[in-house]
Amino acid sequence: MTTSVPGADPTASAPTSGPTSVAAADEAHAVAIRFDSVRKEYAGSVAVDDLSLAVREGELLVLVGASGCGKSTTLRMANRLVEPTAGRIVLGDEDVTDVDPVALRRRIGYVIQNVGLFPHRTVAQNVATVPSLLGWDRRRTRDRVAELLTLVGLEPARYARRWPHELSGGERQRVGVARALATDPPVLLMDEPFGAVDPVGRARLQQEFSRLQRDLGTTVMMVTHDIDEAVRMADRVVVLSRGARVEQLASPLEVVARPATGTVADLVGRGRTARLLALGRLEPTDLDDAPRGDDGPGPGGAGPTVRLGAELGDVVTALTAAVDAPGGTSVGVLDESGRRVGTASAASVVRALHRLTAAGGGPA
Repeated sequence: MTTSVPGADPTASAPTSGPTSVAAADEAHAVAIRFDSVRKEYAGSVAVDDLSLAVREGELLVLVGASGCGKSTTLRMANRLVEPTAGRIVLGDEDVTDVDPVALRRRIGYVIQNVGLFPHRTVAQNVATVPSLLGWDRRRTRDRVAELLTLVGLEPARYARRWPHELSGGERQRVGVARALATDPPVLLMDEPFGAVDPVGRARLQQEFSRLQRDLGTTVMMVTHDIDEAVRMADRVVVLSRGARVEQLASPLEVVARPATGTVADLVGRGRTARLLALGRLEPTDLDDAPRGDDGPGPGGAGPTVRLGAELGDVVTALTAAVDAPGGTSVGVLDESGRRVGTASAASVVRALHRLTAAGGGPA
């Protein structure tokens, strides 16, 4: 039986997972990886219990949840580092259990927290690992290594001949991503990929990887325990509880604004408002008033302005700057053409937050 989740993506798999929910996702979107009633047991202990989940082509899907909820086990079953006890996992149109596991892993990129670079091989040799195993010629391999190092922000002339121990944690992580992308895999699996990097480097890597993933269109299935990382990077977030039970599967904004269950609400926690300020956007219904000519902030008037559709956090920043300007309790709001369409104040931000968190409110 399949049930619906309040506030969840209607095309996503529901909490009590089953084949029906996966079929619904198949109808609306092309699917890169599909889990059909997958189960994994370890000596009588159930790590994953009847999971059905569809990962859409080209999306970055993030699995998040408490330690021991089965998220890493789920990820590792996709490339058969862990064998499922029951159910089916389909990659494209192939059941992964029908594919040679070594050949399967060469088709799927895999990045882990501590990277796992070969210490006795240079950066270039590490990136070239899979192309070499597939028998690529030297020139093709060399060109691909240079292309990928450039793509992840590591100048080939400077980094190709270095050894892993000569790199920073962030640089090693970049090499790991380059190695995983070496043969342009359709699917990339990432298990806590940025967890070993310092906070500043981690934020930068998250931003750069998100840009890279959008540019390449690679399907990414990623595991993290960090809800901030999940909502910052994901196209959709899967919140799991013990046994890999899907508590909610939705956009980051939907998960933060309208948690479907108590488990999701606990995970979002005290930082919910700050996350909403980063995810929410200023809409016309949030504004204080209509245009009044040239007597207020915006073109022809004094004071800071923001664009309609700006992040709410940017609106708060502008309001803070407006304190010392004329009409310091509000900022002008401009449309795409630069025309003033109204003003926004602290009350506008509150209205926007209410809109986002109201049942059925705001785009997700």
